[in-house]
Amino acid sequence: MTLNQFFNQYAELSTRPHTEELATLYAPTFFVGGPEGSHAFTNDARFIEWVRQVADFNRHHGMRDLEVVSMRDAALSPLHTLATVTWGTRFEKTGDRLIEFEISYLLERAEDGWRILSYIARTDQNAEMAQAGLLQPPYSIRRLLKTQTH
Repeated sequence: MTLNQFFNQYAELSTRPHTEELATLYAPTFFVGGPEGSHAFTNDARFIEWVRQVADFNRHHGMRDLEVVSMRDAALSPLHTLATVTWGTRFEKTGDRLIEFEISYLLERAEDGWRILSYIARTDQNAEMAQAGLLQPPYSIRRLLKTQTH
């Protein structure tokens, strides 16, 4: 599976109620980071529930679509790649206008494709949503993230 195929699959699963399938794209343990800090996760039932809550949050706020706007990658080893993806998402309220945010992923090649070992968000998706008038502080998704920290 190419990186483009991987991230297209990730986008598709992120906008549909396939939380268990989406979780298979992550390593058994991984960490995430961004402007608000970082957290370590175990890919378990609690993580799957958190993914479901994030999907519900996005649907509640009218997310219609998620797509790869651009991607650049650098091989770090025969098994590891660093990929930076600019995502674009559309919401009911914003129509066809894309809300963009950038995330860098550390990936490991697996038998059936890739696994996410880590990701770091360059910008805060919730701040981008607030700037577009989609959220009002406090941002609920941050509380969801904090409840799943291991």
